[in-house]
Amino acid sequence: MNPPFQARIGALAVHLPPRRETNAELHAQFPGWNVPEAAKHTGVELRHLAGPDETALDLAESACRKLLDAQPELPGSLDLLLFCTQTPDQRLPGNACLLHGRLGLPTSVGALDLNLACSGFTYSLILASSLIASGAARRVLIVTADTYSKLISPQDRSTRLLFSDGAAATLLTRSDGSSRVIGSAWGTDGSHGAAFCVPGGAARLPTPSEPLELVQDGPNRRTRDQIHMNGKAMLAFTYAQVPPHLTGLLSAHGLTLADVDHFLFHQASGMVLGGLQARLKLDDARMPRNLAQTGNTVSASIPILLHGALEAGQIERGETLLLCGFGAGLSWASVLMIY
Repeated sequence: MNPPFQARIGALAVHLPPRRETNAELHAQFPGWNVPEAAKHTGVELRHLAGPDETALDLAESACRKLLDAQPELPGSLDLLLFCTQTPDQRLPGNACLLHGRLGLPTSVGALDLNLACSGFTYSLILASSLIASGAARRVLIVTADTYSKLISPQDRSTRLLFSDGAAATLLTRSDGSSRVIGSAWGTDGSHGAAFCVPGGAARLPTPSEPLELVQDGPNRRTRDQIHMNGKAMLAFTYAQVPPHLTGLLSAHGLTLADVDHFLFHQASGMVLGGLQARLKLDDARMPRNLAQTGNTVSASIPILLHGALEAGQIERGETLLLCGFGAGLSWASVLMIY
């Protein structure tokens, strides 16, 4: 039975910082890294980087301004602002409240932060669509923004070649009956959270007053306040969890992989996407990518991918989409929808 109300994506806007770092620049800086060879695995040719004084909140505001410029009446009709980020401006208050103030939203609009990474957009979609389905909200603005460049050691090849900064603003509204969220599923394996983490900088291991020691990890050097990524573990997790997760969601709605027009995956890396494509037997036309020119933009990667595919005419209204995010936590979530 369908819920009383269903949700749909009503509008999208994205923002990538203009500052860019190319593989050629990195290769010149670190000739021992063999960047051209590494890029065959990452699939990334350049990264967008926030400026020294630019934060996820700043990128998010820029994305929201684009959306609001197109729909100036929107602030008065919003019910909730949901901000997903793992790089907040400060410990408190949360970025959602700070962005609420910057945008001058009415006091009747709720503001909530969600601390998730690469699965954050799909988790946010599930939460927002559930609120709409229950009647608790009519319009939810989902903002996803991260500046992982602030958490990456300049001497860590495993992360610096991969991650990029960016933001997206996605408006979720009540369905008009055609485009709508059909179903969703999520999962977590917190027992392997150390595979992708920042060990220090919070209550367990506060940042000391003296400079932190750089720890050698193969060719990489990083401090405990910077991202630690076990690439092999993340790859194994993705291949083990994502394919059965997707087929299970589709089966619950009487569908198969063949019934989906487009699969929009979190743009993790070229190796991850290639492995998923092979395991699911998907052709290029059904699995859009933008990794080469945007990098891994964490929580914003799926809406940035969707925005680009819509602009390029790769996706049209009425098509069936399966959006899937996976990463730190370890966590994963997917949303099945008719766009």
